[in-house]
Parts: sequence; C-alpha cells; structure tokens
Amino acid sequence: MEERSTPMNVIRMVYAVMAVTVFFGNVPNWLHFQYGVGVPWYWVVALIVLSLPLLFLAVVTSNIVRQPLVVWCYGYLCLTMIWFIVGPQTEMAWQEVRWRVLAIMEVLSFLAIFMDAQANQFARRTVVAAVHVGVAVNIYELFVPMSFSNVFGRSAGLYLSPNLAGEALVLGMIVGITVVPAWYRGLFVLLTGVGVFVTYSRGGLIGWCLAVGGLLLGRFVNTRQVAQAGLAALLLVGLLIVPKLNDILATLERAGAFNADALERLAWLTDPSGVSDTSSWSRIYVAQQAWQRLAEHPFWGEGTGAVHEGLDIPPHNQFLAYMIDHGVLGALLLPWLLLALLWPARADRRRIGVIFSVTVLWFSFFTHTLLNNPYSLLLFALMAAFAPAGRRPVRPMSQAIHPALIPGQSVLARARS
Repeated sequence: MEERSTPMNVIRMVYAVMAVTVFFGNVPNWLHFQYGVGVPWYWVVALIVLSLPLLFLAVVTSNIVRQPLVVWCYGYLCLTMIWFIVGPQTEMAWQEVRWRVLAIMEVLSFLAIFMDAQANQFARRTVVAAVHVGVAVNIYELFVPMSFSNVFGRSAGLYLSPNLAGEALVLGMIVGITVVPAWYRGLFVLLTGVGVFVTYSRGGLIGWCLAVGGLLLGRFVNTRQVAQAGLAALLLVGLLIVPKLNDILATLERAGAFNADALERLAWLTDPSGVSDTSSWSRIYVAQQAWQRLAEHPFWGEGTGAVHEGLDIPPHNQFLAYMIDHGVLGALLLPWLLLALLWPARADRRRIGVIFSVTVLWFSFFTHTLLNNPYSLLLFALMAAFAPAGRRPVRPMSQAIHPALIPGQSVLARARS
C-alpha cells in the first residue's frame, strides 16, 4: 500500500531537496569565495533555524535521541569542550570549538530532515542529480580552466578544490546508487569516474576504484552493466572524439589544461612509483611535522584546536589532525562515527554502508576537513537516516494478532495452552 504524503512529509521533502542542492553542491562556499556573496555559516544558521521544528518533532515522536549518530555527536561535543578547557584556549582553539559546534548542529538538522523515508529518497535522488551536474561542470572546466576551480588546469566545479570535488563525486555516487535504475548504474559509475578523472586528484581516482570494486562485490552493480557502459563509451569515443582528437588536444593546450602540475599528475598515473611531484613532497613534509608534534603528546594530545598552531599547513590527514588535538581518542573519532552509521543498518543497507565507510577511511588519509565540509556532513546524516529503514519486516497480520482475538481460534488456543 502506497504511503500517503502529509503536509509535514511534503515540508521534509522540500527541505531535503534544498539541503542537498545547497550544501552537497557547496553553493555557499562557492558564492562567497567566487563573488563575495554572503557568509557560508549564515546558510548553516538558516538551515538550523528552519529545521528546529522538525528536530523538536523528531525528539517528541521518535527515538532520534537514541540514534547512534546523535550519541556520537554528544560524545564529540564533550571531547571538544573538555580538551578545550584543559588546553591552551587560544583564539584558534576557540574558533575550532565554534566550528565543531556548528558542524554538530548541522548534522542534527540534516538528520531531522532525512529521517522521513520519502524525504530520504528525494534527497538521494537529488544527490544523483548533483553528481551529474558536478561531472558536467568538471568536463566544461577542462576546456575553460579556472571557471570554478582555484587550481589552474584542474577541474573542481563549485567545490573550488579539485580534491574535494573528487571526494564529493565518489561519495555521492555511493549514496545515490541505491536510487539509480539498474540498467543505468554502469553508465552512472562510468560518468562519475570521468568527472573524478578531470580533477587529476590521485586520492579521488583511487577512491573511485575502491568504491566501484565495493559496488561490484556488494552486487549493487554487476560486471555486465560496467562492461556495457564501457563498450558504449568506447564506441562514442571512437565515433565522435578520435576523428577530432588533434583539434581537441590543440584546444586543451591553448586553454592551458596541460600545465606542469597537470602533466606531473598524468605522468604519475602511468608510473606511480617512478614519478614524484611538488604536491607529494609537501604532503610528506607536513605529515612528518605532524608526527613530530604528535610524539610530544601521544596519549592525550595538546588540546582542541592545537593542530592549527605550529604547522606550516594542516596535515591533510584526518587521523593526524585529531590525534594532535586529542591523542589516542582523536584517532578513534572517525571510526566511531562510521560505526554509528553502520550499527542500525540491516542487509543491503549495511553493505552500502560498509562501502561508504571504507571509502571515507581512504579519503581521511588525504584530508583533515571531513567533519567540516558541508557535503560530507550531509552525506553522514543521509546514511544514518537511511540505515534504520532496513530493519526486519513487520510480521504478517495473522501472526501479530493474539489467537484469542481471531474468531474460532479461542477454544483451540486454550486447548493448546
């Protein structure tokens, strides 16, 4: 029997589409950094205010306060505040506290919106649409560099950073695959791969390969679908691109798509062990700096926000960043979060959750902003709200009703007892 929509369901569905469009699409940050329009955290405050009635309703009518993700948010807040109190309490530490509190409120607001089954499905469909838009924008930016990206020669779209663009597209592909028709899934995965490839993000490309392997093992995509999509792509390339390949390469060269950084990354793809570039050396250097800081306070860390002090640039590693702040407990923050997403899931939803979690763990070695980026916070909440729907089905009516209430069964029930 089809579920009928109530006014509150409709509000949640509208909010879900708006939230994904704005925050998964990274619209606030793009408008601010590209045109100086608005302040990103104003958008977050607006989301929190709009979702407060939904959050209050969820607290009153559901078990949202016992959701593993909500419990994790409470623990994250306590850890942040305690380590801030015992830490140096610098201005950057106070700023980090504000960022984390805002991120926690953002996650809870997303969760209140996505807990409705219809709103959750609308949100995942909007994620699929946003991934397609991201792929199209990345391909466009390959021919018109710096249209959106802040790195010349590398596509990024509204995410501004090519690395963040690759992460968002891969994680969006995983979350959205469940609402993509089976016949289109192979092509969807392939298109996402093209969008990630033009970012030249090595972490993004390997993350895409991990995600595709997980989707194949989890039977969300089969090899025949991928092979058919690959053959269709090869046919398209052979008919439309190869005859004009020289013109396309000349256009890309004039546009500046083949600069030194891009060529180094393309060379790395052909020989990962034999090519070393500036980006790799800088990441290694910062990681060594972070390890030296961590060695000074390995168990308890230096306090909330300490990672922003004493390093040339942040460590680009979520584990190192939190370990500098919180020591051993900091290393467990992200695994606990992913466990909170998986704990209530069942069957196929646990399988998609495992694929999502493994990919997030991979990306955590290349970024320190997973718990600050709007797109990742939204996807965490979306996965947490998607998981509980996979519980056991309700028993048939004949088993759920007490035998004494079924006509003609009361005598038999008493005789058996």
